[in-house]
Amino acid sequence: MTLSFDPRQRPAPTSPPTLERPSPPTTVAVIESLATGAPAHVVDQREAARRTARIVGDPVAAERVLRVYDNTRIATRRLAIDPTAAEFVEFSSRPGTVRERMRLFAEHAVPLAVDVASRAIAAVDDVADIGSVVFVTSTGFVAPGVDVAVIKRLGLPATVSRVVVNFMGCAAAVNGIRTASDYVRAHPDRKALVICLELPSVNAVFGGDVVEIVTHSLFGDGCGAMLVGASEPGHELPAGQIVVRDTFSRLFADTEDGIVLGVNDDGITCELARDLPDYIYRGVGPAIDAALAESGLVRGDVQLWAIHPGGPAILEQSARSLGLARERSSTGWEVLAEYGNMLSVALVFVLERLIADRGDHEGPSTGVAFSFAPGVTLEGMLFDLVR
Repeated sequence: MTLSFDPRQRPAPTSPPTLERPSPPTTVAVIESLATGAPAHVVDQREAARRTARIVGDPVAAERVLRVYDNTRIATRRLAIDPTAAEFVEFSSRPGTVRERMRLFAEHAVPLAVDVASRAIAAVDDVADIGSVVFVTSTGFVAPGVDVAVIKRLGLPATVSRVVVNFMGCAAAVNGIRTASDYVRAHPDRKALVICLELPSVNAVFGGDVVEIVTHSLFGDGCGAMLVGASEPGHELPAGQIVVRDTFSRLFADTEDGIVLGVNDDGITCELARDLPDYIYRGVGPAIDAALAESGLVRGDVQLWAIHPGGPAILEQSARSLGLARERSSTGWEVLAEYGNMLSVALVFVLERLIADRGDHEGPSTGVAFSFAPGVTLEGMLFDLVR
């Protein structure tokens, strides 16, 4: 059709015309598959406590170490490196080892990441559909790093985009999921691969500071990978997939000392304040309520709680803040007992167990997952688990 226009017949000004354009398709992000893995070496927590106490030497400090290890509620951990081995104790007592520790990180991280990521994408018909790789860690800094090794060894396209999430601590899995979700919603014909990998064992320090030893009583090594795609709302999905309804973040006021990550000449450090449990108790309930309200929900609408298993105080004070009975966070306690605190990876292990526990539910189950980053910041996800 040809439109003619005579400027002498210009109509009087009116409101701007409304253009009838089709709305862009609305999509939701979906965790389509998930895989986890950990180093083969299993460390018994009681034996680790005894060996650490012998390293400390001083009877009073050694007794404190035994009590602290026992209070972690951890039975076993998986470690790429045994920090109590004689050769590593000698190594960790030397200054200026950070470069060697990062080399150790890459050496142990690459095969673990490749194995777990390969299982996460096993169902993909064509790896060319993977358009983004999000790599998450707070325990190693190497570039080109683990993400590049995964791309090359799994034959992913050379055009794949890469995002590295560093130094966001235990909450970084949610940062990775958020980044992947934004990508697939903008590129619904592509998928994103999220890899969370933490090896705190390579940063263990056994010097004269007992606090350093106590800190490493909690942490374990592990890896989790998730394949994220896009779907139209209302589209039927297979059982076991997780629909990401929303992600949210809340920076707690005046809590900067709660979780502090740093880099020393002998490795990456993590310091937890005595007041951290109180920060969590005061902050979690209001943050979760506000996030739920954004979706028109309240706590009673949530069937599944995926709470970061960062330690007994983290789990206890999170549940207390939400008014939850202990059994509502039992999955987190299970992961803590078997693997310890794997930082960003731990929440992926919790999600995996929720998927495996089909129970008697029919239809989707609404859940909330959350963990904590330096700040202190709560990073969370509202999701539906397809049963």
